[in-house]
Amino acid sequence: MQKLILFFLGFFTLICCNTRPVLDHNGQHISILSGCPADGKCTVEMTAGKSLVVHEDEFGNRSYELMDEIGTNVYKVAYNRNVPEGVQDGTYREEIIFESKNENKSSVLQGNALQNAKLLFGRFCYCKGQTGYYKITDGTLRISGNTGERVYSLDFKTDKTPQVLNSVTFSIRN
Repeated sequence: MQKLILFFLGFFTLICCNTRPVLDHNGQHISILSGCPADGKCTVEMTAGKSLVVHEDEFGNRSYELMDEIGTNVYKVAYNRNVPEGVQDGTYREEIIFESKNENKSSVLQGNALQNAKLLFGRFCYCKGQTGYYKITDGTLRISGNTGERVYSLDFKTDKTPQVLNSVTFSIRN
């Protein structure tokens, strides 16, 4: 009997530790399923009823703003590297930002079609000349599930700047 109890405790511990659930402000259950590097922390934010508007200045620097759009959500995956205490200018953050329509169907976007989701990769650190937002056109974004639970899986790369985060999978459940 003791072995059975220990087995179930170990089993549930493994299940609970494989994903990192987060409850966002909309009451959504968000879990990062894979892709977060071990030397940092990843988070996912969903902003409902918004779409991305990407701006580019005369120097090629990009920024974005969120605009109201019913039926569209914006997702932001952030990776923050753990920084040892006392290290000045040691922060390192990467972001992936994209929008998705609230449709009850699966889809796959590849290559230049990633810009249909306005996919941006951001790198922020004390790395002169290699920070900011970059358009991503090399990779694959898979969206599956239904309105009750959606799974987003992204694999991408950029040759514009070094990157740590190149693959992430997360789910959102109502």
